[in-house]
Amino acid sequence: MRKNIERTAWVILIASFLTFCALAVGIPLSVRAYLFNTMVTHPTSLTSIRGTVLEKPADDQTPIPITSGTTRDVDELTIVSTDDTSQAVLTFFDGSVATLYNNTTIILHRAREPRFNISPYPAELGIEVVQGRVRTTVATTNDARLFWVRTPHGEIAMAAGSFAVETRNAETQVTARAGTATVKAQNTAVMLHEGELTRIAVNAAPTEPTTAEQNLIANGDFSLGLTEAWEPHVYVPADPLTGTQKAIVTKYKDSISKFDPVNVVTSTLAIENIGGQVVMHFHSAGTDNVHTEASIEQTVNKDVQDFRSLRVNAQIRVNSQSLPGGGQLGTEFPVMIQLNYRDATGNDRSWYRGFYYKPAPSNYILHSEPDNNNESVAQFLWYPYESENLLQDLGDEKPIFIKSIRIYASGWIYDSMVTDIKLLAED
Repeated sequence: MRKNIERTAWVILIASFLTFCALAVGIPLSVRAYLFNTMVTHPTSLTSIRGTVLEKPADDQTPIPITSGTTRDVDELTIVSTDDTSQAVLTFFDGSVATLYNNTTIILHRAREPRFNISPYPAELGIEVVQGRVRTTVATTNDARLFWVRTPHGEIAMAAGSFAVETRNAETQVTARAGTATVKAQNTAVMLHEGELTRIAVNAAPTEPTTAEQNLIANGDFSLGLTEAWEPHVYVPADPLTGTQKAIVTKYKDSISKFDPVNVVTSTLAIENIGGQVVMHFHSAGTDNVHTEASIEQTVNKDVQDFRSLRVNAQIRVNSQSLPGGGQLGTEFPVMIQLNYRDATGNDRSWYRGFYYKPAPSNYILHSEPDNNNESVAQFLWYPYESENLLQDLGDEKPIFIKSIRIYASGWIYDSMVTDIKLLAED
C-alpha cells in the first residue's frame, strides 16, 4: 500500500514538475509568438481620379462604382478595376501610392503591420496586377517594410522608389524609374536598378535588365516585308469625268504599284535592298503636276501618359521631288511622318514632320510649329531624324494615347526612302 502511495506521489510530483516546466517555457513562448506575429490591418484609400472606378469587396458580389473625385477606404482582398475612361489611386497607410491606369484590374492582398513594436517582422503591402498598368511609388521609411507586386507571370519586391508594372496576356514588363526591385519567376531572380526594365513571358524567367526605353513600332526596319505590321496604300487621282479611279494595280510580295492611264502617272511602294540596307522606297513617275500618294500605316494603340519621353526616329532619304517644299499648303512632302494620337482632353490630334530638299517659293507654306513642322535635308544623303520629346514639346496638347503612325510620300514626281523607324518611349 505504501509503495503505491509513494509511487503516486512521485507521479504527481514529476507531472507537476513537467507541467511547471511546460508552463515556464510555453507561456513566455506564447506571449512572444503573440507579440511577434500579431498583425493589424489598415484600410487603404481608393480615389477615382478620372471616370468611374469599380470596387468589389471580398464579401460582396456586386461591384461598387466610385465616381471621379470620390475617395473610399478599402480592405484587403478588394478587387479594383478601371476601364478605358477611368484611372484610380491607392494610397497605403505608410504613404506609398499605386496608380491604376486605363483597363487595369488589381487585387489588394496586403496592407498590414505588426501590432507591437517588439516584432521583428516587417510591415507588408502587396497587390496583384491581374491585367493593365500600375505605377507604384514606394515611400521611404525607417521601419522594416515589404512591398510586393504579383502578376500572372512573376513577383516583384520593391524598395523605396518608383516602378511601373504592365501585365498583358503574353508577358509582364517591369520598369524601375527610381530605386531597386527584385523580380522573380521560375526560380530565377534579377535585380533592377534605376532606368532598367525586364520582361517575364509565360512560364519563363525574367530577362536580363535592359535600358528602360522601348520601341512601340514593329518591323520598323522592314526586314519582315511590306505587310508585316504595316498597312500599305497607294493613291492615284480619280478620273475627272467619272470621279472614279481607273488605275492598273500591280502587286508583288514586297511592292504595290498603281498606274493611272488617264493622267499617265505611276505611284509605287516597294521594299528594296539598298547598299545592304532594307528600305521602304516611295516612287512616283510619269506626268508632272499630278498629285499621287504612297503610304504605310501601323496601328499602335498604346497608352503613353505615364511615360517620361516619346521620340520618333527614322532614317530619311530624298532623291528627287518635282513639287518644291511641301506644296502650297505644306502638306505634300516627298517624305512625311504622321503620328495620330489622343490628348488628355479626349481630342484626336496628329503630329507631322515633312522632309524636302527643294526650296519652296515664298508664297508656299512651310510650317514651323511643334505639331506640324518640316525640315530641309540634303539630296541623295541619308538623314538620321530624331524628334524632340513629344511629351514635353507638345505642351498641353501632348499625347496620352498613341493610335497609329503613318509614313508617306505625297506630291507630284518624287523618289524617297525611309528605314529604321522607331517610336521610342522611355518609361
